[in-house]
Amino acid sequence: MQVDQSALTGESLPVEHNPGDAVYSGSILRRGEIDAAVYATGKDTYCGKTAELVESAATRSHLQCAVLKIADYLLIIAVALAILIVGVAFHRHDPILVILQFALVLTIAAVPVAMPAVLSVTMALGARVLALKEAIVTKLTAVEEVAGIDILCSDKTGTLTQSKLTPGDPFTIGDITAEQVILSGALASRAEDQDPIDLAVLSGVKDRKQLKSYQCLISSPSTPFISVRKLH
Repeated sequence: MQVDQSALTGESLPVEHNPGDAVYSGSILRRGEIDAAVYATGKDTYCGKTAELVESAATRSHLQCAVLKIADYLLIIAVALAILIVGVAFHRHDPILVILQFALVLTIAAVPVAMPAVLSVTMALGARVLALKEAIVTKLTAVEEVAGIDILCSDKTGTLTQSKLTPGDPFTIGDITAEQVILSGALASRAEDQDPIDLAVLSGVKDRKQLKSYQCLISSPSTPFISVRKLH
């Protein structure tokens, strides 16, 4: 049988499975039938383990690292100023209580308390804009990470596209036209099998009436022609 497991592995085409193979939960059966025994459910399945790994992944984004670095600089400056104020106050023989008040106020003012809230609101607005464009944002930090990407390289196109094959421009030799090449390929394809490659070839045919006339001619029992599929 053939199973579509693009949602789990990213493979755009169905994968062939034989008796004894494990079929992942969450995949879609495209062709064939099988009697199966369930050996794992919930978080013990391949899909559950993948989701658990995604949820448990704890990484710091570039924005979080930048915020922490800014906070470190501000704390260093606050400590340096607090030491300077304490030294000047002791030199002026100010009361200790007043010195502690100035140092405490300076330290509290230097801590960027509102910065995480402002950044969270900003990323939430970005997530809202992406949601209007039918993009699913699971983590707010992903908004900032995606905004900093110049080039995205991926070897799993099925999860980024519609997972649908389309025919390109065929290479021809001599007087053979591109339409004739696609027509010959369409005559050797079967839409009933729901094969992705066959469906892609059939979608490239421009003259549907000509294709149907050839198919009727081939399928006619009185026609002394060999099947085009066998010739292919």
